[in-house]
Amino acid sequence: MEITWGLLIVIYLFTAGVSAGAMVTSNLALLRGGRDFERVGRWGAFIAPFPISLGLGVLLLDLGSPFNAYRLFMTLRLRSPMSYGSWMILFFTLLSVVYLYLWLPEKFQIYSGKKSLDQWKRRQAKIMPFLSLGVASYTGLLLKAAVRPLWTTPLLPVLFLVSALSTGVAAVLLISALSPWQRARHRELQVLTKADALLILLECFILVAMIIVGRLSSPSIAEAFGSLLYGEFALVFWVLIVGLGLLLPFALEYLELKDKIPVRWALSATIGSSFLVLLGGFFVRYIITYAGQGSGWF
Repeated sequence: MEITWGLLIVIYLFTAGVSAGAMVTSNLALLRGGRDFERVGRWGAFIAPFPISLGLGVLLLDLGSPFNAYRLFMTLRLRSPMSYGSWMILFFTLLSVVYLYLWLPEKFQIYSGKKSLDQWKRRQAKIMPFLSLGVASYTGLLLKAAVRPLWTTPLLPVLFLVSALSTGVAAVLLISALSPWQRARHRELQVLTKADALLILLECFILVAMIIVGRLSSPSIAEAFGSLLYGEFALVFWVLIVGLGLLLPFALEYLELKDKIPVRWALSATIGSSFLVLLGGFFVRYIITYAGQGSGWF
């Protein structure tokens, strides 16, 4: 099996999704939650610029000629996912840094007009979800454009979008639970946990739908999905994605929401389920990227 897109590309796909999901979480916390969810909004804003910056760094390493990366921004081709995706990620990264600045404590602000900063924060929070959803689904569209049997399913961008939202919520939940400074309150953590549990259910539904449609499609597509279910990648799929990445964190989050976990273990359960969601999100990109390249071309 010849691997053109390796681990560095997987990291890029994963980190872009985490940043987009964290940004949407922050935006919704600000616009819908108000002051009650201010900590969630702040942590989402603080997280968002860093994973995608790491992803862009490893992407430049993978290109082999990082000093030629500027060529991507010399033109804009609307029919090329690589072209419009590069521009979208550039704008997202720059605006996420601006958004982080707007959330900094007042003592770190260069401009001290708090009312004006709050207005700019809300304005940007109304725009960023659209850009974030584009970044989250673009990574799936990028693979889909390569015309490999496993990557041709119409649900692939949707899977990457939902997985990105889930990992973004999990990242905010993890940092909010771990940080002794501005730690989120119980109600905030509970809402995040509920949102992530719903996203996990949706991700499971999309995965099942993808597999059913794939197995009923052409022989090459059916064979590609077979490599996930019982072939070369079955162990990663069933253990690291389905078991540890979806079912176990959902079970933990369900028990948390039903108050079935003792108080002394509640924080550990929150941290554990969030970490497992991130682990599962990474291996979703890993298995789709690697198994897709093992399934040949159309």
